Amino acid sequence: MKFSYFNNAGSKFGLASIARSMTATLSRLAPRFSSFLGENILMKPYSRRKYDFQQIKPTKELNLQTSMGIAHINLFGTGSRVIIVSHGWGDNSNSFEEMIIALTEQGYVIAAIDHIGHGKSTGSKSHLLSFIESLDLLIEHFHEERIKVSAVIGHSMGAIATLNLPSYLLANKKIILISSPINFFELMFEKVEQAGISSKLLSRVLESISHKHGKSWQQLTTESNRDKLAFDLTFIHDRQDRYAPFADVTQFLKQENTPLIETQGLGHRRILSDTNVINNITQVLSSQ
Repeated sequence: MKFSYFNNAGSKFGLASIARSMTATLSRLAPRFSSFLGENILMKPYSRRKYDFQQIKPTKELNLQTSMGIAHINLFGTGSRVIIVSHGWGDNSNSFEEMIIALTEQGYVIAAIDHIGHGKSTGSKSHLLSFIESLDLLIEHFHEERIKVSAVIGHSMGAIATLNLPSYLLANKKIILISSPINFFELMFEKVEQAGISSKLLSRVLESISHKHGKSWQQLTTESNRDKLAFDLTFIHDRQDRYAPFADVTQFLKQENTPLIETQGLGHRRILSDTNVINNITQVLSSQ
């Protein structure tokens, strides 16, 4: 069974009801097996693993060992200022190609990560905590090499992972969050229910994964990270985003001073290659 968080199609009502009942019962009667089954259904991105950069080629490649496998990072450009770009669920670093071209022309080095289970990294499963771990390790790698990380740009789930980084890793950096699914877990539960899978199964999986990482998944919500809006954050979001509702972003930033750059008609992913968006990003990066 292939499951996608970025698919608006739901199961037929009758089949969905039966499936929800079955997965709820399984979660109650066989918690360990249900966690194993749930991870294999819900934590597989089924992303396009093979890709090539058409207009620019990496100057170097880096592999980082994480608890779930080896994360692959493509490095572009030369210079002393590094920008990390972090893709979303079911995507890969190739989604940033247009942005990478523009930013390397500005003299930045771009570190474009493929998260575990995505692109050229190893593994077939992934989740938010894995995204967070890989970003954490990558920033620490540059710190150990005494290389300055000037900014982190995250898209979709990569944006939520960025917001969940420890505060000391976000300090003194430009943080740009694009197409952020603010109500990340609520959206997960909604998609799971639409697919005819019991929310109890997802809860079981989230508890199991977070326990392995010594965390509580409730700590990973955007509301739990509201204090990080005090850092140098900028949100970019399209009004017609089908997967990360624009209204959720505006509600989250209500009464906050955090900048929000709005776009129209670009949707969830096309926003990454839009010329005006890239120009806005270069302006944010160059601002004091």
